[in-house]
Parts: sequence; C-alpha cells; structure tokens
Amino acid sequence: MALLGLPRPRARTLLWVWLAVAAAGRLVDAEAEAEAEGVPEPDPEPGSIPGQTPSKPLNLTVVRDSCTSLRLSWARPEVGVVEGYRIYLLHDNRTASTSTSPPLGDPATQSPVEYTVPGLKPNTAYKVWVKAYASHNQEGAPSEAVENRTDVCSPSAPEIMDATCESQNSLRLSWRRPTNFTTIDFYYISYRSEKDWNFEEMELEGSTEFLEYNVSIPNLLTNSVYEIKIRGASKSVVDPQVVIKGNHSEPRKVYVETNCSTMMPQLNAHGHEEFGAGMVVGLVTIVVALCLATAACVIWKKCFHASYYYLDDPPRAPPPTLIDWDAQTEESGVKSSVPVDMFAKHVAELHADGDIGFSKEYDEIQASRPQEDFSTDISQHEDNKAKNRYLNILAYDHSRVQLLPIPGQKRSFDYINANYIDGYHRAQAYIGTQGPLPTTFECFWRMIWEQRVAVIVMITNLVERGRRKCDMYWPGEGSETYGMISVKLIKEDIMATYTVRTMVIRHLKVKKKKHSSAERVVYQYHYTNWPDHGTPDHPLPVLNFVKKSAAANPSDAGPIVVHCSAGVGRTGTYIVLDAMLRQIRSKGEVNIAGYLRHIRSQRNFLVQTEEQYIFIHDALLEAIQSGDSNVNQAYLSRYLLSLQASGDGGESGTEKRETLLETQFRLVTGFQPKDFNLVSASKQINQPKNRSQDLVPVENARVHLTPKPGVDGSDYINGSWLQGFNKLKEFILTQHPFENTIQDFWQMVWDHNAQTIVTLSSCNVDEGFGPFWPTADAELDAENYKVKFISESEHVGYQTRDFIVQSLQDDYELPVRIIQCPEWPHNCIPLASMSELLRIVQEWHLDYQNGPIIVMDRLGGTEAAIFCCLTTLTKQLEYENHADVYMYAKLYHNKHPGVWKSQDDFLLLYRALEAMYGNSSHSSAASAAGSGTGAPTGSGSAVASAAGSGAASPTTPATETHITVTDNHVISTNCQANGYLMGNGNGTASLIAQEEPEPESDVVIIVPEGSPA
Repeated sequence: MALLGLPRPRARTLLWVWLAVAAAGRLVDAEAEAEAEGVPEPDPEPGSIPGQTPSKPLNLTVVRDSCTSLRLSWARPEVGVVEGYRIYLLHDNRTASTSTSPPLGDPATQSPVEYTVPGLKPNTAYKVWVKAYASHNQEGAPSEAVENRTDVCSPSAPEIMDATCESQNSLRLSWRRPTNFTTIDFYYISYRSEKDWNFEEMELEGSTEFLEYNVSIPNLLTNSVYEIKIRGASKSVVDPQVVIKGNHSEPRKVYVETNCSTMMPQLNAHGHEEFGAGMVVGLVTIVVALCLATAACVIWKKCFHASYYYLDDPPRAPPPTLIDWDAQTEESGVKSSVPVDMFAKHVAELHADGDIGFSKEYDEIQASRPQEDFSTDISQHEDNKAKNRYLNILAYDHSRVQLLPIPGQKRSFDYINANYIDGYHRAQAYIGTQGPLPTTFECFWRMIWEQRVAVIVMITNLVERGRRKCDMYWPGEGSETYGMISVKLIKEDIMATYTVRTMVIRHLKVKKKKHSSAERVVYQYHYTNWPDHGTPDHPLPVLNFVKKSAAANPSDAGPIVVHCSAGVGRTGTYIVLDAMLRQIRSKGEVNIAGYLRHIRSQRNFLVQTEEQYIFIHDALLEAIQSGDSNVNQAYLSRYLLSLQASGDGGESGTEKRETLLETQFRLVTGFQPKDFNLVSASKQINQPKNRSQDLVPVENARVHLTPKPGVDGSDYINGSWLQGFNKLKEFILTQHPFENTIQDFWQMVWDHNAQTIVTLSSCNVDEGFGPFWPTADAELDAENYKVKFISESEHVGYQTRDFIVQSLQDDYELPVRIIQCPEWPHNCIPLASMSELLRIVQEWHLDYQNGPIIVMDRLGGTEAAIFCCLTTLTKQLEYENHADVYMYAKLYHNKHPGVWKSQDDFLLLYRALEAMYGNSSHSSAASAAGSGTGAPTGSGSAVASAAGSGAASPTTPATETHITVTDNHVISTNCQANGYLMGNGNGTASLIAQEEPEPESDVVIIVPEGSPA
C-alpha cells in the first residue's frame, strides 16, 4: 500500500504511522512452521470469524504527552481477528517526525493496548485515530478521533558572554540566545552575593529575534562577589498559566566594587580570589603599563604616520529597540490589518471606481507624518551635500547609518545617504540607500563591511531613459579596490529578470582575529526588468525575486542593503513586499498601510508613487492566491499527486472542493484580454494573417517587423515574445506561415537575428501547411536579403535543414537551422523522451545565443508553448533544483492567451518534468496518476484537496531509509529520521524518511479510504 501525497484543507499534512504488529501464531511463517511440526493452529478468538474485518478500536485516549510524544491507550475491537494496528496522526505542519519504538505486546491478549508515538513536533495540534487490521491486510473501521496538542519544549541553556562591574552598585550582563528552542517568552536572571544563600530572580521578556542580549542589574552591594546564571522560559501552549523553564547557563562570578573604571578580573564558578595588597599592587602596575602603552602608540602614530587598522569585531551596540508598529496602528484607532482570507475583497474595494480607494489611502499615508518632522542636518552639511545623488532625498539624522570613525578624518566622513529600516518583528532588518556615486563607492563598501552585509539588492539599471540612475560600484571582472575594501567578482549568473553576482570582499587593513576571516562573501541580487515608467507588467517575477534574495541572507548576517536610484521608490516597494510576506506567513494578516507609515519615519518618500502602492497590493494578492508554487525536484512526484487529488473531502465525504490542479489552472488562465490588448491583432487588415482568432499576440508582447512605408499592417505577424530562464526574449512563439506570410516570417528571422527555428507541425499542402523554406533549386528573395538552401539531414524522429540568409547591402550572413519534429509531444512515449528534442535544440543553439529561438506549431499555440515552457523549466531545475510551472505557465498565457486549452495541457508540464526529473523512489507512485487529470488510480484510495493553492514542496532532496517491523521485531533500522511509512503488503512496513528541509511550502499525503478527515 503506497503512501501518496495529496492536499488537505489548511495545507495540513497527514503522517501515516503504520505499526505492523503480528499476533502470535498469525504470520504465514508461523503457520507453515506449525503445520510442519503437526501442531494444530490456535482456535479463533471468541466472537470472531476468521478473515472477518475488525470493528473499530474502543476508548482511544491520550494517556500522557510531552513536547515530542503522545502515549496512546485503546481497547481492542469487539469483533474480528486483529493482526495489528495502524495509528494515524493528522497535524497542521508540513512535516512530522517518527521513530522506531519497542514493539507492542500481543494485540490479541493485551487490553487496553498502549503505545507511545515518539518524534513528534513541539507545539503542534494532532488529530489521532486508530484502525485495526486483520490477516490479508483487511483494515477495520476507525476509532473515534481524539485531538491533542504537544506542548512546547523548554529552551536549552543560554550562554553568558560577559558579566562585568558597571558601577559601584550594578553590573552588566550579556548573553547569547539558546541554541534550541520553540519560543522564548521570558529570561530569568538568578543572582546572589557570596553572603546570601538564596538567589534573587529577575524576569525579562524574551524574544527569538535577537541572538544577543545585555542588561544591567542594579541595586547590588558594593565590594561583593556576585554569582549569576540565566535561563530561558516558554509559555505552555497547553496551559497558558504554566511557564516551562529551561536549563540554567553556566554560572559566572563578578566582583562589584566602588570604582569600576579599572577592569576587574572575572571569577569562575568555583570561587574567588582574595583581594590583598599583592593584588592591588598588580592592578596598579597593569594600569600604569596600559597608560604608557597608550602614550607610546600615540607618539608612534604621529611620528611615523602608520596606517590605522580596523577592528574586525567592532564594539557591538545594544540591540536596537523594536517598535511594534502593528500594535501602534491598533492603538491609534485605525484598523489597517486585513486577514489573509479577506484580502482579495479588500483589494477589490480599493480598486473600485477607478482606484479611488487607493488614492484616499495613499494620500492619508502621505499626510500622516510630514518629512519636516525629522531633521536631516547631517545630510545638508557642506561636506556631505556632494554625497547625495538627489537634492531632496536626504537621510534622517535619527535613523541614518553612521560609518565607523577613522583616525585623522573629519566627523563628516562618517556620512552616507542610508537609513536603517525595520522589518517584520526585526529591528533594522534593512538598510535603504541611494545608488552609489563614484565619490561614495568607498563609503558604500565600508558600510557593507562594517554592517556585516551579506546581500545587496539593486533595483535599477545603470542608465534608464538616457539618464544615469546609478554608477557601477562593483568590478566588471577581476578585482577592484575601493578605499580600504577590495572587491573581487567571483561569478555572475544572468537570469531573465535579474542577475546574481557573487563577490568576495576583503578589508586591506583589518586586524585579523584568531577565529575570524578578513574575507567575506557578498551576493548582489540585481533586478534588471523594472520598466523605465511605472511598475512591472506582472508581479510574479518580482515576488520570485523578493523571495530568492531575502532567503539568501544568512540568519547571523547584518541587514539587507536595498537600493534603487534614489533609494526610496522601488526600494520601499521591495521592503514592504518582503516584510508583508513575512507577516502573512507568521500572522495570517496584511498591514501594508500601518507598516508603510512606520518605515516612512525612518527614510523619507519610501514607496514614492501611488502606482507603486497599488502594485504592492496586487503582488501580495497574487502571492496569497498562488501560494508557493516553486517545487523541489526531489518532490515532483508527490506534488504531481497532490495536484490531482480528488475534490471530495471532510468526514462526511460529501463536500466538493476545487482540486489544486483546478485552482492553479483557473488562476493561470484568469487573464482575459480586452480590446485594447489586441489592437494590432484585431485590425481588419491583420485578421487574415491569423490562423485562429483565439490565438493572437497581445500588444505589449507581439513581435514587430520592420514596417514598409505607407503599408498599413506591414509590421504585424502572429508571433509573441516569451521569456526563458536566461533571457526576457528567449523565444518567439508563432504559427505555421500561410503562403502569403512566408515573406513576413523570414523578415522576422532577419530582423531579430534568429538562427534556430523549431517546427512542431508537419507539412501538408492540401491542408494549407506547406513548406515555408526555399529548395535547393530556388532561393527566396526579399528587398534586403535572400535565403539560400544549404543542406538537409534525416535523423531518428526529426529532420534538420540549414540555410544562409544573406544581406543584399553588405557581406553579412546569418546561418539558420530548421529543426522539424512533427507531432511533438504527442508521439513521445514514454514522456521522458520529450527531453530529447529539448537537448538537441539547446546543443545547436548554444553557439548562437544572441538571437531568439523561433518555435512554431500549426496554430501557434499549445505544442509550441509546452516546448518553450519545458525548456525554461529544465534550465531552472539545473540551476536551482526547483521548478515553478505555475509562474511560467501564467506568464506565457498572459503574453499569448489561449495556449493552455485544458487542464490536460497544463498538467502535461508537471507530468513531463516528473518523468524527466522525478525522484526514482516516488516514480512508481506517480505513474499511478495516469495520463489525465483524474485522481490517482489504486486500490481503495480516497483523497482530499487543499483550500486555495498554497501547497508546494519541501526544498531539499529526500534521502531514503527503511525501518522494517515484522513478527514484533525491528528487523533493520538504518537511521531515525523524519518521513512517512509505506506498507509493503506482506505484514511489514518501511519508513521512507527524508532529511528535515527548510520550511518553504506544505506537503500533503494520501490517506486510506474510510479514515476520519
């Protein structure tokens, strides 16, 4: 019995824990042995008929629980022979944990039956039920389901980093957050003087946001040694009145004296030294030596002008204060938080009557706090004016980033036009700044080094509309030195809408510490497709960029630096999108207006236009509706199954819900072009050039030809630009030319330097699909070029024809190859063979990357779109090990509406990827999905669907391991890991385990028919 992945409401996950337990004398091997020895088989149990399906187990209860386990108890069924039990756990997270436990006793004699399910997730609600099964794997009715939530686990011990005397009656304590925790709601500091027996306890509110903390402990006794220890604590989710305290840290001792200006030695946990005369003399000697060393250093610097050295670990400021802007919004009486399930209605209301709601809301934000409320004196200092790209874009004094001082430099040298900006539940999560000027390159890279920045987000091109928007502050190749920072470009990965540059930066005058490095890796995520005017056509590529760049920032790194040209408009748009995506994941709410009001008090003009404000809403609505559709390669098979899950759900089985496939297809094909989108295609003179009026290009994506003076419609051809993985204009999707549009077709080849033509249609003159290329006997002549036949070749499954397009004005020649594979992909059996044509085309096209690939089918529709989409997705899989079918399918539909005629067309993309790249361990289960859109085939499988479309896949490849249980013994245990169980149909069960992936999306798993929902 295979375990299959399918969606459920609220994107829940079902962990099927199959406890294959054999009753004494019931296994086949035991029967054979008894027969061989002449021993009679045991009689059936009273009231039971051999082979009868068991009734439901009774009185299922949770005896006790912990943060990672549940102890279950139940009474055996009243009817039927019981050979074993299966325990089902339904929980609301994407993955769950299980591990092998000691085998149960004989289920025929043990009543009540008790079993501990280990390896569960803390703070997780589980719905549990049990089924008994008889011989031949006949499964009985489910027990009554019980619900239970595991509690949070106690945090591990914090680490005290420093405990020093601060004044004559206080000390300073610094510690690092526990490494293991579910939540940290409180910290408890215990301290006592050497004269006291009992500890005093100080309670502080905790948070998981910050790695390090520091606090002052006041009102202490002078000239006393204090012992200090600290522990974290979490509020119980089962009983809110209970606080679960963790382990104490290692204790520290510190001496509190009258004069703390002299550094006192810290004492260990086992005692302290006597401060006698010898100690005082020693301390005085140390102080004198330090003074002499300081004087010598000053004299040496002045006399020999030695270069200063940076500290690799500058003194850390206390953690910044995090302002709860969400709560402030509520307290002000302005309700701006919108629940996720109401957000679509909220956006529709704002769009009503010509976006009047957006205009009012944006005007209120503009007027809520004028920029005059905050000083910008440092930005307007005479020494700093030249460092501002724009006269009106200044850095507020209270939130500006201050560069560390350099000896001998003026105070103004600490200025850069940059401000700290809070994120969602994280203070100073971003730095918003302008595009660097040549005069500020050095300051910019100093800021990157000092703030420990790992990710730079750039949302502008160097030149837009002929105006300089930003200067190139990184090396084009090799290394460049900017002041004291050396920057080396390691690699540059160019995608269709953004580029990722990997750089190594090194401080040339850093004083390297023992456990630190003078080099750091910095990633620059450069979005290159923001239009000169307005906002992007569609939010999906922007959302993809925001998620990828934000996820690249390590948890221990500094703020993400975001800049455009001025560092306010597109910069603010990016920051609001990332922060709101985090709020959606954390709280299930969106508070765009409240958050924007807050961050506008940290840098002026963030989200500079109403159009950008509207784009943020539309983008977040798309994110909520589409969910996370970026699927890990290792889970393609399981995701394919979840797409096709039956829409029947609920305990009654009568509810009908939209399947994930139906949801995605509806969203993908949701765009319906208006008349203004089809101006050229619907012109009367151009309509005869379209083989189907249902497959025509939209205006902003159509391919333009060189117009002929005075000839209306001469610039039109039924062709659309489609983006690929590496280029925005990687493909031209078009139809098989009419006889009277062959000249237009070759004009398109010539105008756009296309050297690869993929033809997926067969030639049939009687049906109007004749050859569109010249033969060896006749050239094709045009006004500025001619097309000359060179050669043709027959291959297995396809043909190639080579041509030369020669200019009539000069000696320029364009080599062109037509690769014809009729009936692709319909003739691809098995589906994995679809990749062969993709490989052939890419190998030929590798040498000609300047021009697009022209892809045609009979009508310019589905087959050509499938080829383009699969080519793009295979490149995405090779580069990042993920595939986003939903995103590319939707973008293609928006460029050439009608390419996806049915769910089968859309589903074929997933099926082809699964066939070509799917995990082998799941391929057999996925193949059961059949070739259509129906539910997976199999014996007695009922499936459930997800509400909405939030289901996707984990992010790391699965590693398979097996735990086999039979005859009440663990036969083999390779490892203890997270995963799910698959029945083998022979009284055994194998645990198919996977490494715990980084949470990215939800996975759902099939349940056997008849189980409670």
